[in-house]
Amino acid sequence: MEIEVTIIMPSYNRYPLNLLSLYALEKQNFDLSKMEVILIDDASTDQTPEIKEYRPSYHFQYIRNRTNVGVAASRNIGLRHARGEIIIILDAETIVSPSYVALNCQHHLNHDKSVVIAGSKRGRIYTFLSPDFTNNQINAIYKWSEKNSLFNQRLKEVVSQELTLSNLTTHIRLLEESQQVVKRADIEDIKNLCSIVKYRSYAHQLLNYLTDDFGSSPLRWMACLGFLSIKRSFIEEVGGYEEDFKGWGPEDAEFAYRLYKANANFIIEEDLESFHQEHPPSTTKEEAMNRNRLFFQQKHPVLDVSIRALHSIHPTDYGLMEKIILEHQSLTSRFPNEFHEFNRAIITLLHQIRINIAENRPPVNLVRNTEFSDDLIAMERIQIERNQIQSYGKYNHLVWLFDKLRTI
Repeated sequence: MEIEVTIIMPSYNRYPLNLLSLYALEKQNFDLSKMEVILIDDASTDQTPEIKEYRPSYHFQYIRNRTNVGVAASRNIGLRHARGEIIIILDAETIVSPSYVALNCQHHLNHDKSVVIAGSKRGRIYTFLSPDFTNNQINAIYKWSEKNSLFNQRLKEVVSQELTLSNLTTHIRLLEESQQVVKRADIEDIKNLCSIVKYRSYAHQLLNYLTDDFGSSPLRWMACLGFLSIKRSFIEEVGGYEEDFKGWGPEDAEFAYRLYKANANFIIEEDLESFHQEHPPSTTKEEAMNRNRLFFQQKHPVLDVSIRALHSIHPTDYGLMEKIILEHQSLTSRFPNEFHEFNRAIITLLHQIRINIAENRPPVNLVRNTEFSDDLIAMERIQIERNQIQSYGKYNHLVWLFDKLRTI
C-alpha cells in the first residue's frame, strides 16, 4: 500500500524518551499502513541503537549517522529517505496525541503550499528523572507535583520517602541512570497523560497576538517553530534545512522564513497536541544559540529577520515589531530609490546586537563598533535621511527604532 505520510524524527542521546514518542505514534487514529516513521540516530552514544530492532505497526526506518551532523542535516537525511508526500517534522522526545497525524493531513488535501503548525496545546511532561537535571529543573518538577495530584502520585511511587524538595533532589542526584515516571501504559490513555502535562503559556504570546490577523501578518512565519507538516514537493521547491547551523539554533525559524518568502499558506491547527519530554539541557546551548542567531541574520540581512534582535534591547512587543516592518515595507515601496543609507544603518546596527552578544559583550554602544563610528559624513547623511522620513509623519515606529539603536 502506498505510503502517504512520513514522520521524521532526529535523535541524539534521547533514549529512552524516544521510545515513548514512538509508542505514541502507534496509537494514531490513522491508517498505519500508509504511514512511516524515520528515526535518524545522529551518532548517539547512549542506547538509541537498540531502537533498530523496534517493530511497530507502522513502517519504520532506523538510520544511524556515522558522525554527529546536527538536527538540520539529520532532518535532510530523513527527507532524502522519505516515501510519503506529506512530511511531518517531530523531535524524538515529543509525544503526540492520537489525532496528530490525521489532523495534519486534512490540511494538505487542497493546498500544495500549506504549512501546518500547532496552536496552544503544546506542553512539557516529565517522563523520566535524570541525575543530570539542573536544580532549576528539579525545582520545577517539585512545584508541578504540588499542583498536580496525579504527577505527585507518580513521584511518590519512585521516591521511597516523604516527597519534599530536599528528598527529591537527593533521590535524583543519587540516580545512576534515568528513572521512569511515566510509562507506556500512560500512552494508551491520552486523557490520563494529558492530565500530567504542564502547558506552555509563554510560548503562545505571538500566537495570541496574531489571532485576528494571522493570514496577513509579516510576523506569521515566526510562529512556525519546531514541529510542522508540509508537502515534500514544497520542501523541494524551497530547499531543505540549512545545515550550517551547528548545535542549538534557529534552523526552524530560518526554514520557516524561506517558506514564507515562497508564499506558504501557514495554518494553525488548534487541536494538535504535542508534549515535550523534559531532559537535561546542553551545556553549550547558549553559546550555540548566540552564534546561530548571528548566522541567521548574516544569511538574511533584511529587516524581516533582523528585527528579532530587538528582543535583546527592548521588552518583547510583537505589535511594535509588526508596525516597524509594515512601515518599512511602505517606505521602500513608496521610495524605492531613496533612503538606502538609512535602511542599511538599521540592518547594520541590528546585526551589531547579535555580534556583541555572540562575543559575550552587552548590546550597547552599537555605533562605536560599526563602520559608522569614524565616518561622520556618512552619519550626517543618514541623519538627514532620518529627519526627512520623520517629516512624512507616517514612519514614527521606524524612526523610533533607528533612534533606539543609535543611542543605546
